[in-house]
Amino acid sequence: MSSDQKHPHESPQKIQLYVISISKLMIMGSLSMGLYLYYWYYRHWLLIRGQHGLRLIPLLCTIFGAVTIYFLMKKIVARCTQANRPVEGSAVGVTLMFYAPILMIVGWEFYMSEKLFDSLPLSASTLIPIMLTLLYTTFLSVAMVQIQQSVNVCEGDACGFENSKITWANVVWLIVCWMPITALFGYLSAYAP
Repeated sequence: MSSDQKHPHESPQKIQLYVISISKLMIMGSLSMGLYLYYWYYRHWLLIRGQHGLRLIPLLCTIFGAVTIYFLMKKIVARCTQANRPVEGSAVGVTLMFYAPILMIVGWEFYMSEKLFDSLPLSASTLIPIMLTLLYTTFLSVAMVQIQQSVNVCEGDACGFENSKITWANVVWLIVCWMPITALFGYLSAYAP
């Protein structure tokens, strides 16, 4: 059997998870105000749906990304184990990394008593929500990096060179993400006193 006849059988298994470089993921996620992460979720679930006859609706898994993050990482870990590749992180660890800051923010907002809140200096009561937001952003970024690094290693492209360049499609994506903000500022500046 020649090498040309082997390639058609190998190519469907080649792309099973969405490969992207970590730097591109962080740049696109930051510049799109987090909206690129929905596309990122969608691409992962779309590729996972095609494996083993899974009947998932990728759009619903994307919309409820915070709920399905555990199952996404569990599928990635199973794929890495099947391919005998090392896995960085676990499904439970990534999920906890994602939810811990959210629980702290909710705890701060809803369980902070008025008496304790009034006893705090103004700088602390202002600084704590900002710190919790930064903590959430950091933990979310680390969770996304762990997921993507596991995917990249599993697919044999640890650095994500296959999808590392910012393309014109990415630039158009960023422009579309910023259009509502630009329109809002334009509207507000037109009617500002």
